[in-house]
Amino acid sequence: MPIYPRQEDFEIYEGPYFTAEWYYSTAGDLPGKTYYQALPEVDRRGFLHLVEHYCNTKPGQLLPVTMYRIEDKANKNYAFKPRHERFFNFTTAGAKVIVTNAYHKHAPAMTKEDLEQLKVAVKYRTDYLTRVKENTYYEN
Repeated sequence: MPIYPRQEDFEIYEGPYFTAEWYYSTAGDLPGKTYYQALPEVDRRGFLHLVEHYCNTKPGQLLPVTMYRIEDKANKNYAFKPRHERFFNFTTAGAKVIVTNAYHKHAPAMTKEDLEQLKVAVKYRTDYLTRVKENTYYEN
């Protein structure tokens, strides 16, 4: 039986155009949020600023690549880029931005370790989409 966190635990920000949420597993774990909570205040504020900016921006308007960029075109995974952290995410039908996991950037190009985190993000995206399609992601 899946564990469903409360909406206030997984919802990050609701803007006029998008709503941002933390991805959660069937065990109720929120890997992106766990990473976020361990960050210093300055990094948490930077992340929230980017999320709010994104959610308040009309669809079709692109954010600068210094703030947000595609990391995996094939799987449509993006990253919010506050300072040295990267928060993987994807958008869904219904104007949601799902933040899956994060990592500390090690070098100008993605390292092998960073690419492993991207693979995890792809796995989480697939899990989310499957569970939404099965109507088992959100508690009814």
